[in-house]
Amino acid sequence: MISSRQLEYFRAVARELHFTRAAETLHIAQPALSQHIRNLERQLGLALFERNNHRVELTAAGATLFEHAERVLSDLAAVDDEMSAWSGGTRGRIRLGTARGVVARLARLLAEFCAAYPGVEVELREETTDEMLADVYAGRLDAATVAALPQLEDGRLKSHSLGDEPLVLVSAPESPFARRRRVAIATLSGVDLVLYGPGSAIREAIIAAFAEAGATPSVRFETREYSTARALASAGLACAILPRSVAEEPGHPVRLVRLDPEPVWRPALAWSAQRRPAPALAAFIDFVVEHPELLSVAG
Repeated sequence: MISSRQLEYFRAVARELHFTRAAETLHIAQPALSQHIRNLERQLGLALFERNNHRVELTAAGATLFEHAERVLSDLAAVDDEMSAWSGGTRGRIRLGTARGVVARLARLLAEFCAAYPGVEVELREETTDEMLADVYAGRLDAATVAALPQLEDGRLKSHSLGDEPLVLVSAPESPFARRRRVAIATLSGVDLVLYGPGSAIREAIIAAFAEAGATPSVRFETREYSTARALASAGLACAILPRSVAEEPGHPVRLVRLDPEPVWRPALAWSAQRRPAPALAAFIDFVVEHPELLSVAG
């Protein structure tokens, strides 16, 4: 039987794909960690890693064990958190993924939540919607504020809406669009745009809005960062389409123009329906539900 310590050692190497770095995260000597992994491989009768002088890679068996290790160790941590909560006051750790467009509003809510629950540690990761959902399913994230929920009917997710918000066109101050209050999406065919990478829910919303308007986006640049999209638009290299609250943040000078029809993004808090939330996560979910004003966007 594999012990939790063996899983922790294996997971550290699987995450780092480097024995020395993994040993540093575990605060043990690298030779000792290598011996633990060799013992585990002998115990299982399987090679978990492919090693050479330049890199370490997971084998197919190792990749499968990694998925199980993430889930098992996540569940064990949840048990510890729950028992700690019973022993006195809600405490624990929440691994929270967030869509980049939600961060500004989420910061205010997290400040209030951390003040109300000082015993809860929040670990925040910025990822695409696809990456976050994959991590929630695998137990690598406890919850995620995603830019949009996929159309799921398998009951794997529970969610709570964080409200709707329009997407707006962002252009340079001297752009021809800057003098307009509204622009039809159908007229944007051939206009250079900054688009977001695969896995971005905002990207999918933009593509869908163009398709519905009978237009085709002309992608000149692709990025994962709204700040990069804004900078490129401000320099007049292309236009960008951003959530309104993101476009209104301080930064490179731009002009905001409403789109017609107006695309809407619908961020949501999502968590696994297949695992009972640990007390810290349950407290966070309740806090989000009970304080919608902390995530609101001015009209």
